[in-house]
Amino acid sequence: MKVSLSWLNDFVDISGIEVFELAERLTMSGLEIEGVDKLEAAENVVTAAVKKVEKHPNADKLSVCEVYDGENVYNVVCGADNVAEGQIIPFAKVGAVLPGGFKIKKAKLRGVESFGMICSAAELNLEEKSDGIMPLPEDTPVNKDINEVLGLGDYVLDISITPNRADCLSVRGVAREIAALYSRKMKKTSYQIKSDKSLNASDYSYVKVADEEKCPVYLGRIIKDVTIKPSPLWMQNRLRAVGVRPINNIVDITNYIMFEYGQPLHTFDLREIEGGIIVRTAKPGEKIMTLDGKERLLDESMLVIADESKPIGIAGVMGGEYSGIHDDTKDVFLECAYFKPENIRMTARKLGLQTDSSYRYERGIDRVNTLSMVDYAASLLKENADGSVADGVLSNDYKEYVPLSVNAEVDKINKLLGTEISEKEMAKILEELGFGVKTKQGELTVEVPPYRIDIERWQDLAEEVARIYGYNNIEATVPRLSADSVPPESFLKKAKNIKSSLKTLGFNEVINYSFMSERYLSRFDKKDNFVKLLNPISEDMDTLRTYVFPGVVAAAKQNINQGFKNIRLFEIAKTFINRNESIPEQLSGLAFCATSSFFPLSWNTGSRVDTFYYMKGVLDNLLKSFKINAEYKKNEKYDFLHPGKSAEVKVGGKGYGFIGQLHPNIAEEEDIQEDLYLCEIYLEKLINEKVKGDFHYEKFSVYPFVYKDLSVVVDNTVNAGDLLEYIKNFGPLVYDAVIYDIYQGDKIGENKLSLTFRIFYSALDRTLTDEETNKILEEIIEGLTEKYSAELR
Repeated sequence: MKVSLSWLNDFVDISGIEVFELAERLTMSGLEIEGVDKLEAAENVVTAAVKKVEKHPNADKLSVCEVYDGENVYNVVCGADNVAEGQIIPFAKVGAVLPGGFKIKKAKLRGVESFGMICSAAELNLEEKSDGIMPLPEDTPVNKDINEVLGLGDYVLDISITPNRADCLSVRGVAREIAALYSRKMKKTSYQIKSDKSLNASDYSYVKVADEEKCPVYLGRIIKDVTIKPSPLWMQNRLRAVGVRPINNIVDITNYIMFEYGQPLHTFDLREIEGGIIVRTAKPGEKIMTLDGKERLLDESMLVIADESKPIGIAGVMGGEYSGIHDDTKDVFLECAYFKPENIRMTARKLGLQTDSSYRYERGIDRVNTLSMVDYAASLLKENADGSVADGVLSNDYKEYVPLSVNAEVDKINKLLGTEISEKEMAKILEELGFGVKTKQGELTVEVPPYRIDIERWQDLAEEVARIYGYNNIEATVPRLSADSVPPESFLKKAKNIKSSLKTLGFNEVINYSFMSERYLSRFDKKDNFVKLLNPISEDMDTLRTYVFPGVVAAAKQNINQGFKNIRLFEIAKTFINRNESIPEQLSGLAFCATSSFFPLSWNTGSRVDTFYYMKGVLDNLLKSFKINAEYKKNEKYDFLHPGKSAEVKVGGKGYGFIGQLHPNIAEEEDIQEDLYLCEIYLEKLINEKVKGDFHYEKFSVYPFVYKDLSVVVDNTVNAGDLLEYIKNFGPLVYDAVIYDIYQGDKIGENKLSLTFRIFYSALDRTLTDEETNKILEEIIEGLTEKYSAELR
């Protein structure tokens, strides 16, 4: 978005403000200035009249002109094919210096002397490229300094406008920000609209809105007997300064108002409209030739401006070619509307067509301003196109806008910002930004202006106060935190810590699309759980994932096929499950995998580390960081896993995931030529349900730990985790326990399992004696014997 300082000065007095200081203040307030450009002035260039044009005697493409500057007549050779007698032009005399430093000298071109140059807009640095010289309006006086006539020497700010600040996509919007930053009053602007009472707008057309949800407001005015000609020079100068090439008075006026006030407008040739204006959705297969000369295929979701027989424009995006303004246009239908932003955005994306109008409509405009803007445009058309404005405004029966009211407490805003701004100062800041403010005992009742569609709650108002008050004026303070408890970390922070831990262990992170093929996902889940996409990128991306691991498996397969056998991958991502509600259940999960060949053969046994237990160890360590102890139960739920090498992961008796080898049948079907072990945990659900609020300080003993090993033999149907849990929870002096060794073999008998536990003992007030620990160990053995038929080995 470009704005010139002279244009801004129409709305707010910026005298005394240095341009680069202004750029810095705007940037600090949230309107990032990407560049400050100066319309470089020219030296010794004046307005002059072309008195005579003759063909060059020695060159077909050159002309010899007589140019009069009000004092003298100069012989000038010109190569432009649009030079003509009677034109007023920018004339660079001998010795003139053009923008960029080019100096004009007397020259002889193909035998004819030339005393100066007739300039194009590009040579004056007003356009990047010009096709010929720059004719000035016929009423431009001669011998005037071109800098004064064209506004050269002005500064232009190039501003990056974020999507939430649609109100600043106009000169007036930026001026309003400046007024608030410098506590200056906005200037009052006015115009007069005088309609011709002998002409009634309803006699020439009508407006009917068939879809008021997509088009809440549509206004039109009729302007008769216009003259198509160049727009006034002051308007052309301002449009060029902001990067818009002038076309004619009708088009330039609509562009001028769009950049000045942010309100897109469109003009139709009234003679091309059959009957009246109908705002409706497009019919299936309907087509329109747009102003850029391209035929566009429309669909039923798109809003069009139509007459009684055909579409004549794509609402908010671009007009039709046949109904546009032509050199012989006499009567004009002027459109000013408010369209639903979401619909314009969708239409522009589908058609791959973004215009200055759609750019503003899809971000949201001031819907209350439409009536004043259609009148302002009509007044400019009357003044600069010699037209007669028909009496009356054509419109739909639109509803009156009800402004949003937001309540805010001064103390809450100050607490959020870390400031001590007074109620009076807050109210002043908001009022200078155009908000209506009522104050009462530390509370603000704020009426949000219609152009601030980004303001919804009191925190938004706090941001407005901070922007204008100045972030650099807010003093840094130490946060006031209570030390009596440990605050729970956010899920995102926990996920970040998990990622860091897995990377430390040698896992590589993968990031997959959320959507995959229904065929592939059906290998792992029921179709009833699937959320199908209405408009998928391709058939292989038509369904949202219900698990994270299918993407990890696909990534592992791709790596294996490329010859990388030793793989460890993980991903934390959202899953989407259909619960027969309007919005699917969305929760983040963790999935990680490893191939069995990742581990080298042992030098003394010739065997590898058991991948299942390695994966289990990784999971246990991750969960331990959240003080969660998982149980591993027989897998009877996940049939995509190897039935003898898998387990369901439970916490507190509730399932939160699985671990195990990918079923060999699925691995074969997917051509995965390695044993692949998987683990997936419903991470967000687990943390939210089991960890929230479970943060506390824990005393630790200054006395040494004592540990003893215990080996027992049990039936191999007994869950080792149950024994471990029993030992850990035995009493206050048992600090922790781990499974130290597992053995199966002939020495202990068939269908038997030997488990060795290392048990750690500790007391807060003393060093434990052997007598105490032995007694506890005996009681543990008795309990294991009674409960699990364990035998001491």
